[in-house]
Amino acid sequence: MSIVWRVEAEAEQVLRQRRAFRDCLVSLAEPPSGVDAAELIYGELVANTVRYAKGAVEVHLEMNGSGRPVLVVRDHGPGLNVVPWPPRRDPLAESGRGLGIVELLAHNVAVGDAEGGGTVIRATLPVTARKPAA
Repeated sequence: MSIVWRVEAEAEQVLRQRRAFRDCLVSLAEPPSGVDAAELIYGELVANTVRYAKGAVEVHLEMNGSGRPVLVVRDHGPGLNVVPWPPRRDPLAESGRGLGIVELLAHNVAVGDAEGGGTVIRATLPVTARKPAA
């Protein structure tokens, strides 16, 4: 299965699509599954684009051979300077923890520069996909 859900819009609009993302995952997930954690991952990654990148964001939900959906978030901002988790600053700070939360919840996270500028983040979600009906 390839892309099962995709949205391209201004980051603030994509953040409002969080419920549609969750509904899509629920339709794919084998209960019990990590849909709540996946929704939090979506919220953290897209909220970062609202805060730091502005403008257009592309979100894809893909299936890979592992049976776990992969969330891909690509922005067109200035790029991302990744700071290792945990940050070496005040743990009660109101920002700077989002990517660390994603790294704790996702099975795998890859952050890179997007072709043409911006950042692309791939997070393998803690959701087990339903097996196809025979």
